Amino acid sequence: MKKIAFVFLVFLTAPLFASQQLPYNPQGLYVDSVEKALQLNDDDIDLATAVLLVSKRWDPSINIDNYRGRIDEMAITVLDRLKGRSPSANSRQTIEIINKLLFDELGFSPVDNADNPQDLFLSSVLDSKKGYCLSLSILYLAIAERLELPVYGVVAPGHFFVRYADKNKPFNIETTQKGVSPPDEHYIKEFKIPQDKPQAIYLRNLSKKETIGCFFNNLANVYFDLNDIENAYYYQQKAVDINPLLAEARTNLGNILLKKDMVDAAIQQYQAAIKINSSDAKTFHNLANACSKSQMFDDAVRYYNIALGLDPNFIEIYKGLAQAYRSKGLTDKAISILRKAIDINSHDADLYMSIAGIYQEQQNYSEAISNYRLALAFKNDSVPAAYGLAYSYLQNQMYNDAIEQFRTVLFYEPANAKAHFGLGLTYNKLGWIEDEIASYQNALRVDANMTSAWLNLAQVYMNQKEYALAIKAYLRVIDREPSADVFYNLGVAHSVQKNYIEAAKYYLKAVELQPNYPAAHNNLAITFYMLSQYKQSLKHAEIAKEQGYEVSSDLLEQLHKNLDVKVEN
Repeated sequence: MKKIAFVFLVFLTAPLFASQQLPYNPQGLYVDSVEKALQLNDDDIDLATAVLLVSKRWDPSINIDNYRGRIDEMAITVLDRLKGRSPSANSRQTIEIINKLLFDELGFSPVDNADNPQDLFLSSVLDSKKGYCLSLSILYLAIAERLELPVYGVVAPGHFFVRYADKNKPFNIETTQKGVSPPDEHYIKEFKIPQDKPQAIYLRNLSKKETIGCFFNNLANVYFDLNDIENAYYYQQKAVDINPLLAEARTNLGNILLKKDMVDAAIQQYQAAIKINSSDAKTFHNLANACSKSQMFDDAVRYYNIALGLDPNFIEIYKGLAQAYRSKGLTDKAISILRKAIDINSHDADLYMSIAGIYQEQQNYSEAISNYRLALAFKNDSVPAAYGLAYSYLQNQMYNDAIEQFRTVLFYEPANAKAHFGLGLTYNKLGWIEDEIASYQNALRVDANMTSAWLNLAQVYMNQKEYALAIKAYLRVIDREPSADVFYNLGVAHSVQKNYIEAAKYYLKAVELQPNYPAAHNNLAITFYMLSQYKQSLKHAEIAKEQGYEVSSDLLEQLHKNLDVKVEN
């Protein structure tokens, strides 16, 4: 029954479209890429074709002729209802016909939010009859250009609509509200359009190329959200090239450059955006983030505070400002800022986590535990909060609680190497050797390059007198982070197995890295003695003694005796 009803509805809407032909035939109908479309004169561009070509890159299966034909049919229907009158002869009447067709009869409507990338593409809008301000406006412009109406795209910060450029009295058309006509003052107030920048792009009639530039700006955001940074960069750079005075395009390019670790270039884009629109809190916030990333913390604090002045309810600004203060060592200020943010949103788990992290750094584990618990109360599946709480329990000698929390982390993330390692540390405190070893091994199964796990595993093996296993583990440490202490321990492991040649090799590496290492020099003295290399033994014994090590008097006496050297009192 549902299928029959659906077919019935389709046939009901079919008579909307007449069979006459459109005189509209610009060069832009025949290009095969949006880049070629942009090479044409503005009047020769077909906006629908240009954006449909981009849609086809997103979804190669779409049939451009099919979608273009559907737009043609809508335009023809408008012509038919005008009954031979020129579309531009009575602008209000023509627009009312378009509005009724699009919004009342065909049911095109705005989406609740712009989270779905499909809502940008003209093909998807035609299929779903859903879109947001830019995509619905592009459809409107595509119909208008076929009717050769003087309708233009208009951009405001964070918004897009269209305008009929009537010679007598131009009027705006809000495509997200069924074509109502708000005055310019509405947009100035609602979207905080800067009035001190007469050269800016906002609130004026856009060319087709400029409209495509706005489309590129939104398209780049789609790719950025999908972490396709190269496509995001390509379209965002084009957006800026076409519309250099569109502040959002500059800001978004800055975001991409920051993601690419091109921090200085990102800062330049943010600053350019602020020159265009100095009332955008998000741009100041992003500029502050870039300064923090570049360790310019004083500048970061300044820009975060400007952002807060523009939008005191933007929680992310407080988080960034607190982190900047924390990086400057001003932890009390950082906590104060986070407390202010909590007054605005007491359910934000990240705020409590940030406070807990500061207390953890200060070794104030009781306060850290309290705030991690609050974070988990508002976000009970937060792995970072559970891990932070587990670590604080461990440091606060609450070992059973630590085990429970580390296991909670592993419940959500079985491949969390840090949690396995944390369990190993906890089992060490409890003297549960077998569990400790198993935990380090589990950590290494997840991350074979986890140096700390190899090092702790080696230490356990040394304590258990499993010297061969300890040596294997220490060698894995050496491959990644060679240090004098690890070379020394390798020497010890070989010494207790009476592998004196190998032991000497590693002790020598230890003192090569750290010449002032009296214990290593002492062990070299003993090792060379065992190898009957008495001169070398005496040399290192004397160095060890000079460095403050209590060298065995029996060893020194025997060395002097063997070398027939007079012992000085």
